[in-house]
Amino acid sequence: MAKETYTAKDIEILEGLEPVRERPGMYIAGTDTPAGLHQLVFEILDNSVDEAMNGHASLITVTLHEDKESVTVSDNGRGIPVEKHPKHKKSALELILTTLHAGGKFSAKNYQTAGGLHGVGSSVVNALSEELIATVRRGGKEYVQSFSRGKVKTKMKTAKSSVRGTGTTIFFRPDPQIFSSITFSSEIIRTSLQTKAYLNPGLRLQFVDEAAETKEEFHYPDGIRAYLQQLLEEKKLNIIGEEGFYLDREDKAKVQIAFAWTESRSELFRSYVNGIYTADGGSHENGAKSGIVRAVRNYINVHNLLPKGVKISSDDVREGLVCVVAVMLPAGKFKAQFQGQTKGRLNNPEVAPIVESVVKSLEQDLNENPSTARAVVDRIVLAAKARAASREAVKKVTRKLSVSHRLTLPGKLADCST
Repeated sequence: MAKETYTAKDIEILEGLEPVRERPGMYIAGTDTPAGLHQLVFEILDNSVDEAMNGHASLITVTLHEDKESVTVSDNGRGIPVEKHPKHKKSALELILTTLHAGGKFSAKNYQTAGGLHGVGSSVVNALSEELIATVRRGGKEYVQSFSRGKVKTKMKTAKSSVRGTGTTIFFRPDPQIFSSITFSSEIIRTSLQTKAYLNPGLRLQFVDEAAETKEEFHYPDGIRAYLQQLLEEKKLNIIGEEGFYLDREDKAKVQIAFAWTESRSELFRSYVNGIYTADGGSHENGAKSGIVRAVRNYINVHNLLPKGVKISSDDVREGLVCVVAVMLPAGKFKAQFQGQTKGRLNNPEVAPIVESVVKSLEQDLNENPSTARAVVDRIVLAAKARAASREAVKKVTRKLSVSHRLTLPGKLADCST
């Protein structure tokens, strides 16, 4: 069983931790913006979510403490290993929290999927925190160790000798010497937890806001289909046709796509890789876009639905589209290549054709739902006609301006005088 084989010897070390405090902008999204501050929460949270994605955790609780300047993330996963590393002679817990690139996610042995290739999350949070306390429940015991600004404050000790269950709890307070503000936003944290719940249907995520004296739980068995519905309601958009579309396949990678056409003039894509939000898209999002366009064009051509003289562009097909793309890349087959530690864009070109191949089945779905298909095609044709009319209107205005400019030119230029 994985619970028994994930031990201290599985922790690999690539390099030291010292650069983090000197150049934090290389590891997080800045020290003077909310994005950089909240990334500390998300780095710890993603570690817990990785446990859940690999079948080892079912509950994660995030607590924003009353001062709004400290956070605790707790899960019921396997617990960080606490045994001494066979090579480095320190506990695995200490190595993970004080050494850059120390973790069990660099191979597929312990994590089939994980939120990124960097593996620096916990140690970076520790380096940039005034205080961090790690509590591990493992092997029937509870272990505690505290740190400050990336350095060991107290040695790991056994806090309880008889506990039930397993898991990891991380409390941390960001360092005011590093960040211009260390005040967290409950709404940013809440939104992130809700999104994680959509992406992990079997996971329960709890958010405790001590200042507001509230506790919420997020759990969505319908996964990204529920996420799509939430986006539509949030944007107050009505779908075109009777229903949206949901496509999924688990072959080389696990791919899920939920989407619907709406009356909006713009498109909205939310894409994720191994549970990480890719705000700048990437190869997985490009694969979804090109796959949808190709499937729709094939359907239109096969059924001869394109009016004479109308040309459809990719933008016409995607106008009004609201889409959620979630991809899980197995560690044994892929190394997720993200753009920077903020992981805003996926750079794996081999993922695009995998996602595009999944979307091929959209053509079959359109055939099986003729009323929705017809409504979607009519909407796309309307977009194409409107775009063509807009281009023609611009041409007319340009021609008029050009003629007016020529008519106002003098027949002969006057001599220059000084």
